[in-house]
Amino acid sequence: SCLKSARAARQSVRALQPRHLIVIGGPKSSGLMLSGALQAAGSSNANREKGVSTHIPRDGETVKLTVGHAAYSVRIIDTPYLSQEEKDKIILAGKEIEPVEPREEKIGDCSVSLVDFVATGKKWAVDGSLVLAPRFSQRSLKQPSLMLSTREVLLTDLRAEVAALGMKAEYSALSGYSQLTVNGKIFVRKDNVTGKIDVEGPLCEDFYLVRSVVCDQYVTL
Repeated sequence: SCLKSARAARQSVRALQPRHLIVIGGPKSSGLMLSGALQAAGSSNANREKGVSTHIPRDGETVKLTVGHAAYSVRIIDTPYLSQEEKDKIILAGKEIEPVEPREEKIGDCSVSLVDFVATGKKWAVDGSLVLAPRFSQRSLKQPSLMLSTREVLLTDLRAEVAALGMKAEYSALSGYSQLTVNGKIFVRKDNVTGKIDVEGPLCEDFYLVRSVVCDQYVTL
């Protein structure tokens, strides 16, 4: 019934304490009454101070919401997250649970790693940080390599490095991308929108030298 639906809506709003309420459907007058009731149901002292925005969009109208962001302190451990069944299997096999050490690379002043961690549901006793542990199985990391750079890789810079290797390089700016032509047969193209760089050409010594120069601009994870 409508009464039960309204009651359920009020209970949901009271539990969720939303920052925004969007009421869709029905006449605007009913929407105003409903939004007022729901707003009152969800108003805690904290929400009254922040303010809860109510939106009653018309058909086809777009509503833009800004909810900010949330940041949490975490504590990363190297002991893999295991279910009780997985732990029992390891113990029965007479093995020890080995730590998972992610591979680290230096990029600028930082150390970076490609990791696959899960929240354990525990908190660090000292400061309440959420505890994250690596997955026991790292299957999800079997993906294409991730290449990172501290700055934008410019073809003009690549041209100078290629020229230092004794190869002729010509730079040109075309529609949608820029291009470096090396020794007339190797093409290094950079998309103007995405910044993606592709190396194309016949598989020869020049190709592998140019590809090596491009890859040296990045840290590969």
